Amino acid sequence: MRYVLVGFLALFVACVATGGAPPPRTNNTNPRPRPIADEPAPTPKREAKPAGASCLAAAECESGTCEGQGCGNDAPGTCAPAARGCTRDARQYCGCDGKTFTASGSCPGQRFSAKTACP
Repeated sequence: MRYVLVGFLALFVACVATGGAPPPRTNNTNPRPRPIADEPAPTPKREAKPAGASCLAAAECESGTCEGQGCGNDAPGTCAPAARGCTRDARQYCGCDGKTFTASGSCPGQRFSAKTACP
């Protein structure tokens, strides 16, 4: 009984000393540890663009807003600042997805193909 208790105590101390975390998973066929294939590879982070910069999608901008007339890569939009004064007049725009949306006349909030309702 004493040997079982001493063994348990040694195992407990070893777990506490290592933080209780298991070692990282590696491929055993390569002498250098590498992540296993089912773990996603890290994606490089892109710098967010400041207000006024050219953009193709809202995700590129610090504010999360890419707006302006033009769809696709041929006519990029502009990153809009998060805090800005917008008019309260409602205007219809034809979005790049072919659906009409209504927004401020001075701050559409997204890219659009025309400053009118979609046909």
